[in-house]
Amino acid sequence: MDQDDSSLDSLLATAADLKQRLAFVEREIAQRTQDPAALAAELRSTRSYAASATEADCVARASKALTHYGFTVIDDVIPEADVPALREEAEAAEITIAENQQAVRALMDAAEARGEPPESGLSGELPTGVELRAVRRRGLAPKTPNDIIWLPRYAQHLAHPTLIAIAKRLLDDHLRIAQLHLRPIKPGSFGSARNNGRQDTRRWHTDWPHDLSAYGAGDERLNVGCIRQPFPDVPMCLVMIWYLSDVDEDTAGTFVVPGSHRDPRNPRGPADDISVSSPVPGDLQVTARAGSVFIQDSRTWHASAAHNLGPKRVAVVNRWAPWWLAVDDYAPGGVMDTVCRPINLDEFQALPEALQPYLRHVCAEVEDTLQPEVLERAAAAYARTRWGFRFMEEHPDEVATRNEHIRVAIRTD
Repeated sequence: MDQDDSSLDSLLATAADLKQRLAFVEREIAQRTQDPAALAAELRSTRSYAASATEADCVARASKALTHYGFTVIDDVIPEADVPALREEAEAAEITIAENQQAVRALMDAAEARGEPPESGLSGELPTGVELRAVRRRGLAPKTPNDIIWLPRYAQHLAHPTLIAIAKRLLDDHLRIAQLHLRPIKPGSFGSARNNGRQDTRRWHTDWPHDLSAYGAGDERLNVGCIRQPFPDVPMCLVMIWYLSDVDEDTAGTFVVPGSHRDPRNPRGPADDISVSSPVPGDLQVTARAGSVFIQDSRTWHASAAHNLGPKRVAVVNRWAPWWLAVDDYAPGGVMDTVCRPINLDEFQALPEALQPYLRHVCAEVEDTLQPEVLERAAAAYARTRWGFRFMEEHPDEVATRNEHIRVAIRTD
């Protein structure tokens, strides 16, 4: 190595070190000068994180909020006149789904009591009223059906063009609904009764695929997989909560920590010194009218309210993922989980045509093919490739210098 090469290597090493030190200093300055409580107060009063689906710039504003804060609320998605019927449908579906899950669990428990694998109780002829659907992966037990089969009215709204546009802008052109399920919060709280009613407690987590406990923790038959820390600074999933009842600080508005989607730490991170049950400075609860949709980056720290002083919160949750994310490759024992709950062919064909592309993957009887926008991208790339080879044939004297304007630098960040 000559002296010039050695000097260049030294300069590059110095530059990399300075960038690392600068990033550390910038984080320290931000932590010492930013006031999370003031930001939270401003967001509460202005709702600048929200946009209306009726506004022309809704997609741009929502995308900016998702990038900046990690969440947004889209108002006016479901017409006000339609909300009562959808809420009634969801509450009826909640009862049906709970009864079906209880019956399926009883079959699995009975098999386990006989010393057999729990899933063996789901083979053969099922008792009347028990609903299961075949999954796409061969050799695995059936699962409880996708909640969408009990929500036909809601299905008419799910492929809302504004929400699709936001998801495509943040994720990719080919989208899949990886999970869809009801998420009611009754008066008192959601989940365990311990500490319900306390406004000073939280249940912080991030959502799949950034849920570090991966639903199954250390159980290989239930663990669905998760991205390891530190998370790449790339949106991989958008979580949409469709509010069918009004939400605020007293009626189970979702807790969020603005900006947490780009923080390298995680509430469940083993080495991050965060208590999942304690408030975080600057956290806030979103507010929204019934018919609105809360959207968050799956990396955003959030929590269901540990208190609900008003009527039951009625909501439907779905998680939207790009085509390249593995949505259902693991957890062979996850008969009861919410991951890619399946539907049959009749149920798929009954879906609104605009919704079908986003649920093809949960119907074992339908081929899952890439959506048109992705095919168009590939066709354009193929055409460009052919152009390059034609150029070589048509301009043999110029081919050696055609890319002289292209310069690729090695990034040091």
